[in-house]
Amino acid sequence: ALAIAREQDDTAWIARILQPLGMACLGEGDLACARTHLQEAVALALELGDARELLAALNALAMLHRLEHQYATSETLYHEALALARAQNDQESVAIVLLNLCMVQLHQGTHEHAPRMLLEVIDLAVASGSHPVGRSALEVCAGLAAAQVRWPEAARLYGAAQAQMQLTGLRRDPADEAFLVPLIERARCALGQEAFEVEAAQGAA
Repeated sequence: ALAIAREQDDTAWIARILQPLGMACLGEGDLACARTHLQEAVALALELGDARELLAALNALAMLHRLEHQYATSETLYHEALALARAQNDQESVAIVLLNLCMVQLHQGTHEHAPRMLLEVIDLAVASGSHPVGRSALEVCAGLAAAQVRWPEAARLYGAAQAQMQLTGLRRDPADEAFLVPLIERARCALGQEAFEVEAAQGAA
């Protein structure tokens, strides 16, 4: 698709294709390829004045920086994306970017804004009926509980999120996996495997 768009010199289509292509590269772990596509996607969206494509490209580029542990840059890009999402009244994107911001802040060891952002995300998930947003909210809440050394709550929330993942069949993206797994392993080690599984089963129920 990208080759055809370039051959036709269709800048709008090039911009639309680059962001999902960059996300596919992220999913495969090819960060260099993802960076090339996503940086071009941002530049073209700015050139075209396409706020919708710019929002998607900024969010994806921020995810790349999050995977590379460049949290300050990632947070700046997410704030830009959040402003665009609010300006467009794109509630699902607002929820997604807020979740991403929470994860970045927890990576940096700051928790103070996370509860407020997560409550807004939960309200948005309930209002929209979005199962993917709801599941992601459970995952980030589990990470927050673990970061706050609330081990049983972390296990229960993780169990609830895993049950939702089985229902939807959707997998976590690499950046979200890198956020959640270490925190959940801390909870598992603190509780012990058996106690962790009991709490997780309660959450799944």
